[in-house]
Amino acid sequence: MIELKHALWELGKVADAVQLDNFFQIYLGKRWLLNEEFKLLVSLGSEDKKDKWAKLSEIKTELTAAYEQKQQYFMMGKINEQLEKDLVDISLDVTTEYGSYSLLAKVRRDIEDVYKSMWFIIDYGHEIVTKFENFESVNIPLSHPATEMHDTIYLEDKDPSWQNLILRTHNSAHQVQDIMKYGVPLKLWSPGRVYRFDSMDASHDVMFQYAEGIIVDKNLGIAHFKDTMQKLLSAILWKNIIIRMRPSYFPFVEPGFEIDAQCPICGGTWCSLCKGSGWIELLGAGMIHPKVLINAWLDPKEWSGFARWVGVSRLAAIKYGIKDIRYFTNGDLRFAKSFA
Repeated sequence: MIELKHALWELGKVADAVQLDNFFQIYLGKRWLLNEEFKLLVSLGSEDKKDKWAKLSEIKTELTAAYEQKQQYFMMGKINEQLEKDLVDISLDVTTEYGSYSLLAKVRRDIEDVYKSMWFIIDYGHEIVTKFENFESVNIPLSHPATEMHDTIYLEDKDPSWQNLILRTHNSAHQVQDIMKYGVPLKLWSPGRVYRFDSMDASHDVMFQYAEGIIVDKNLGIAHFKDTMQKLLSAILWKNIIIRMRPSYFPFVEPGFEIDAQCPICGGTWCSLCKGSGWIELLGAGMIHPKVLINAWLDPKEWSGFARWVGVSRLAAIKYGIKDIRYFTNGDLRFAKSFA
């Protein structure tokens, strides 16, 4: 039988990585010496086999641990040697290029500053949510097409109810939680990444920056909502923006609206951005649905609110005249540096 002391002594003489590899091939490789010992166990009786198996397993465990420790020692030596070669001479006269925020991050921060100036709470939420948070809590039934796998990205991990977790498809997934977390009255802005199974084109992507804002208080109406939206968009886009509201359906608001802004480029005359219509679709919005308020333990007869949700990429594209939102995430440094 192999003597552990002798094998460890052989390992102690190993002076470099090449010798260590040779040692591995002799003792622990495919044709390792211990393997021959294990093969001989077939010819032994049950008691002898059991005792010898235990001894060989102990030798294998200790020898493997010693080998890995020696391997780590040589690896660290190689790393330290490389670090010595790569030392930077701080006395050299070099020109340093300073980094900057990406355009999306810059626009998001600009929007946050506008909301902070109006005393909104900023809460980013979390990107992995439950089906209840993403759908049912905001009045989207599980029979809705948006819950299907061809629209929503599902994960293998499960929530406590053994449902698959998902990547949030909108920031509304935190609406009920945020109302219960901060209480009412409440003004909150929730930006962050969202994920959808969209076909990628100039105006759609699988992952994009999204944001939702909500206001909950007593005696709020559509007039408050429209006035707030016009002031917010004018501050964000740095122009006096005229908006119009078109009726639309969203499960989590009632009534719901599509918000269009008069084209900030041509002012409503004609340009390629608005394609001659004079208006650009910006966001969806509406009065928070009574069922959502009930889910947040609020009495809809006493409290009301409005919500609006918008793609930060779309606002950035409109603000800076960018025709394809894929520029934001394709890693093209020429594009990034042009807005640095």
